Amino acid sequence: MADEEDPTPGVLAQRLDHLFRTVHPKDRGPYSNPEVAEEINRRAGEQVLSPTYLWQLRTGKRRDPTHSRLSAIADFFGVSPMYFYDDEVAAQSDKDLELLSALRDQGVRHLALRADGLSPKALEAITKMIESARELQGLPDGEDEL
Repeated sequence: MADEEDPTPGVLAQRLDHLFRTVHPKDRGPYSNPEVAEEINRRAGEQVLSPTYLWQLRTGKRRDPTHSRLSAIADFFGVSPMYFYDDEVAAQSDKDLELLSALRDQGVRHLALRADGLSPKALEAITKMIESARELQGLPDGEDEL
């Protein structure tokens, strides 16, 4: 899909819905279709899309988004428009979004900032402690994310 042809409708719907579920302020749930449409239209200074159109894209009922509409949606969620066209860009963007989501947590951010400047040996010891804590809580090890 890297040749910028129209994104596959099912893939487009999955990726767009993933953005809705993933990209939102920490202290609240996902944006609604009306919120996203309103903000995109406000930024553009004109009616670019409606909440119904977004819903149709998210559910795969609409399959013909223009590149300019996808670009406006991508801009709102902070990803490249290529997110909708290229599997590698989407995979990297999803990893970046996961990191940003984790950093929205004040405790995670505080831990990361406190670790800055530590030696590789100290960072390795902290990593082992975190892995042990994750195991105790039954969380995935996250090794495939590194």
